[in-house]
Amino acid sequence: MDDLALAFEAAVVGRSCRVERREADWAFDLLNKTGLAVGCHWRLVSPDGIVLTDEDHGQRFGLPEPVDAEAKANALLAGATVSSAAVDRATADLCLRFSNDLRLDLVNNSSGYEGWRGSFDHGGNEASIIAMGGGGLAFF
Repeated sequence: MDDLALAFEAAVVGRSCRVERREADWAFDLLNKTGLAVGCHWRLVSPDGIVLTDEDHGQRFGLPEPVDAEAKANALLAGATVSSAAVDRATADLCLRFSNDLRLDLVNNSSGYEGWRGSFDHGGNEASIIAMGGGGLAFF
């Protein structure tokens, strides 16, 4: 099982990322049939601190218009590629580090529901990794 987690981590390195807000979740498209469907909390972090989170979407924060987290995430990640990926084997949290010093944290925050699902090419076949509720990983 750890072999598949390592394969997933390797499969996302070097990829660019496009973010899309969908009706019930967020999609992080890493291109070429590789991506993430995210139903848990996520955040983009710079060396100075948290830059953007899923919970910022639609908030005003005293601004003239609500935050469009999809547009802002895409602007922040434009031109960057994944430089490393790490899945916490106990909690199933995911950390993607980007070439522009940003990091994307997916925080698996339920003991019962899946937090996120990744799809990737594994030896010419499509594989999926699932962040299980309560932590841990499942593959198919």
